[in-house]
Amino acid sequence: MVNSTATWLDDVPSLASPSLRAMQYGSRLLLNRLAEDRALLTCLVHEIPHHPERLVASRVTLLLNRLSLYQAPDRSFEIRLNMQPRPDNQLVPHDHCYTFATRILTGGYVHVVRRRTNGWDGSFTGDDLEPAVVTVERPGSSYTLGHTMVHQAVMEPETVTLFVRGPRRKAASHAAEGFMPPKDTWPAPAAPDEEAVESRSATIAEYEQMRDYLIQRRLID
Repeated sequence: MVNSTATWLDDVPSLASPSLRAMQYGSRLLLNRLAEDRALLTCLVHEIPHHPERLVASRVTLLLNRLSLYQAPDRSFEIRLNMQPRPDNQLVPHDHCYTFATRILTGGYVHVVRRRTNGWDGSFTGDDLEPAVVTVERPGSSYTLGHTMVHQAVMEPETVTLFVRGPRRKAASHAAEGFMPPKDTWPAPAAPDEEAVESRSATIAEYEQMRDYLIQRRLID
């Protein structure tokens, strides 16, 4: 990826290590520093339209909306900004195909990490899950979650989080069978002649709405 200007992000080491402890250490330093660097956060949001790959990776999903702030495929990570959770769709237990870390900027949520009883791979149902850890996340808190873990984040409406993902560790992510929200709660299609999907790239208008949302909440200038 080519940035418009060089920043300290260009010197962040690779997050390719399979060690969860290494990911936790490296991502926490990154997210804590970025959360305090308002000027850089502002720049990253405003320059998205000038980077087609980041606009394509900025998405509207059935869980929330997100902006792709920074991509470093050579160092195996991407930084996102998650916002505007859809409350009716927050109860879906799911995993990810990568390890990730997050830091809460505003709002908060009840976070439920679940233990699988049918192994670590493949699909699962609600009957295959048991609660393991329940926490309440507030602004300033952060955590790292491995790709094998199943979780739910029941977010408050004003929640905004910084999020960094590592490299893909499996072919696909999974959601508990039978828990998927009905199609009438999915994001509206980008165009009238298209069908609703679980996740799609944001339009320019949707990017601008997310940008203005962050400005109005004084997270960026």
